[in-house]
Amino acid sequence: MHHPVVTVAPEGVYFADRRVRPQDVPRILDDYGVPRSQTIHIRVDPRLRHSPEPNFLMACLAKNGYTRPILVSDRHAVSETIGPVPRQFETWSRDDTPDPLPSRGASRGKKR
Repeated sequence: MHHPVVTVAPEGVYFADRRVRPQDVPRILDDYGVPRSQTIHIRVDPRLRHSPEPNFLMACLAKNGYTRPILVSDRHAVSETIGPVPRQFETWSRDDTPDPLPSRGASRGKKR
């Protein structure tokens, strides 16, 4: 499911090229039917790299239950999930456990 891009620019927060208040973004996402567990890409203008505005928007989303907002730049890569990645497991048994190395103290002798 795709939704219009949320953008934070020096002029304000935009949703689908419409200027909105950051506090209204969670309600707008609800209106679009975006699940709270979906990743929300928030495009941040490079001029706002060290600005509090993107973090304020992320706080508004978190307060309303959106658990996966991420800040992205124009250079971010889009990826899609195509299915679970198969994991390869090695078999292991206690017989394969190597003998422990001698401790450092054992080779020097005890000092009294």
